[in-house]
Amino acid sequence: MTLFHEILVNALTPIALISGVGMVMLCMVNRYNHCTDRIRQLIKFRTPEGLAEEPLIDTEIHLVFHRASLLRRALLAMALSAASAGCLVAAGAIGSMFNIDVLVPAALSLIASVSLIVLATLFYALEVRLSLHALSLAITDLKSQRERKDPSSC
Repeated sequence: MTLFHEILVNALTPIALISGVGMVMLCMVNRYNHCTDRIRQLIKFRTPEGLAEEPLIDTEIHLVFHRASLLRRALLAMALSAASAGCLVAAGAIGSMFNIDVLVPAALSLIASVSLIVLATLFYALEVRLSLHALSLAITDLKSQRERKDPSSC
C-alpha cells in the first residue's frame, strides 16, 4: 500500500465526522439565527412607542434568550468537536508520513470529538425542551386572550 493511500484511508472516517458535524452545526446556526431575530422583534415591540409593561413579552424574551444561550454552547461544543476530528486527521497523516505511533493522540482526539458531540446534543435537547415550554406558554396566552374577548365561551 502506498503512503498516500494509507494516509487517505486513515483520514476518511474523521473527515466524514467533520462533514456530519458541519451539517448539524448548520441546523443549529439556523435555529440560533431564528432566536436572535425573534429577540430583536420582541425588543422592537417593547420600545417606548410600544407597550409599557407586558410580562408575557418579557417572559418570552427571557426564554428565547435562554434558548440562544443553549444553542451557542451547543455550537461551541460542535466546533471543538470538528477541531478534535481535525487533530485526528493530522495525527493519522503525521503517523503515516513519519511512520510513528500516534495511537494515543489519535484515540484521545476521537474520544474528545465524540464526547463533544454528545455534549452538544444534550445542549440541543435542552433547547428543544425550552422551545416547547415557550410554545405551551404561547398557547396558554392565546386561550386566555380568547376567554377575555368572549367570557361566555367557558
